[in-house]
Amino acid sequence: MKAVVTGGAGFIGSHIAELLLDEGYHVIVIDDLSAGKLENVPDGARFVEANVCNNWHWIAQQFEGADVVFHNAASKKRVCLEDPQRDLRVNAGGTLNLLRIAVEHKVKKFVHASTGSVYGETTRRIDEWTCPDPVSYYGISKLAGENYVRLFSKKIDTTILRYFHVYGERQENHPDYGGVIAIFKKQIAEGKPIKIYGSGHQQRLFTHVEDIARANLLVSHCPETRGQIYNCVAQQPVTINKLTRMMKAEKIIHADPLEGDIFEFNVSNDKISKLGAKFRNFDAKWI
Repeated sequence: MKAVVTGGAGFIGSHIAELLLDEGYHVIVIDDLSAGKLENVPDGARFVEANVCNNWHWIAQQFEGADVVFHNAASKKRVCLEDPQRDLRVNAGGTLNLLRIAVEHKVKKFVHASTGSVYGETTRRIDEWTCPDPVSYYGISKLAGENYVRLFSKKIDTTILRYFHVYGERQENHPDYGGVIAIFKKQIAEGKPIKIYGSGHQQRLFTHVEDIARANLLVSHCPETRGQIYNCVAQQPVTINKLTRMMKAEKIIHADPLEGDIFEFNVSNDKISKLGAKFRNFDAKWI
């Protein structure tokens, strides 16, 4: 079996590539290294440096004979605030490019990484039938990518996974595109104060990256996932203030809230759990 992982030199993509190799797949990693790192590419995977927004012929060569594509290349939320045009090019236009190539080369399965940010702010219980209402450039661009995937589901077997607050080994700690846990961990190690945007009462549903990787592999095997959307999310809400206490942070400063930041998450994972997916509760030992 041949699998292509876009964004495979990044945090989540590298874990997916690693799991695929363990399962005996021939794995090709595509990444432009704008945020990913070569050292994240697991041994045994073939690395191809390419940008999903262009490099059509180079990417097309990698899709030849592929059984499944796991599309995880994306422009991250903080970057999107500074350059929403790039955000649109990568998260929407890049997805469209890959779908066209996948159809052209008769790829059997296309698993698309999206985000819970497409839902926007709501106090109601969120499931996959909740109407998306994004409140950020990032959420809007990712929803546009989703819409392209849904359009192409008539031509190719596609599945959309909406990620929430993923954390774990190899998470980027850069303040512009890293994850909050990795950023806090670095700030604590360097003896710097942790910076909290807003009050710290905002909730997160921290979901371990290994559980996300296994969910990707699961939906790629299940015929009933064709054309479906699934929330990939743990069920234990944790406030940012509680996170700092769990991480034993001693120095804390507050800054203005980030534009488009979501305050509360109440999300169901029932749909993907019925397929057999499992998500661990957040625990400081996993940090």
